[in-house]
Amino acid sequence: MSVTEEKFSEKLEAVAKSPKNRGAYYQEEATEKGMALVEAKFKDMKLYWLVDTEENRVYSAKFFAYGGKVSVAIGETLSGMAQNLTLDEACSLLGADIERALRDDPDVPAVPESKKLAFGNVPELLKLVKENYPSAKAVALAASGVNKEAGKPAGIKELNMQEQAWMGLSEKEQIEQINIVLDAKIRPALMNDGGNVQVQEVIEGEKIIIQYQGACGSCGSSMGGTLSFIEQTLRKEIYKDLQVTPNMDTTF
Repeated sequence: MSVTEEKFSEKLEAVAKSPKNRGAYYQEEATEKGMALVEAKFKDMKLYWLVDTEENRVYSAKFFAYGGKVSVAIGETLSGMAQNLTLDEACSLLGADIERALRDDPDVPAVPESKKLAFGNVPELLKLVKENYPSAKAVALAASGVNKEAGKPAGIKELNMQEQAWMGLSEKEQIEQINIVLDAKIRPALMNDGGNVQVQEVIEGEKIIIQYQGACGSCGSSMGGTLSFIEQTLRKEIYKDLQVTPNMDTTF
């Protein structure tokens, strides 16, 4: 494969490295805001949209992507572009719109040819959003009626969904998210020194059991500086209460 085929745009790299809309919304929070919560999952991505039922307009959008950096960049860009659009407008976005938004140069694709198929998932995702909206709107309107009867107007508060979103994932999905961060921020440095790290399991969403591989198994810093760096990075990128514990019995 040529160097040209491997090239990604700088914009895509930056968006994938620091997504601002990664996370989830839950029905309780949507009800408090008086919004409809629309969820849609297709292949390696799940969308969470809060929609104003009076204007049918996307109030806020979040996502989880379980693939690599292209999936993360698509989810982040789609979430940003959908916000403040009507649902029909947002669901009319195309994969090509997302790809063009990630270009550095209007005439140069953001991804190599082999990665362009990922953008083809966008219409399928948005088709599911549109299909799921009527039932989500009905739930929101019903909840709004209950709140009014109880004298509880729908509240407006800023949602911090990172922790709840993380706890709502299956262990498999949690490991996939951890591996995305490890691939981007940890593994390259370890592999340069002849080592690596594998995620064995996640216990109750907070305790991560890892297994050092190669040179990391015999390195003194594997229980000190390296372990601390892994833990602090995962806490920053995923969930603040994560604890990382190495399984030293099976290191190889």
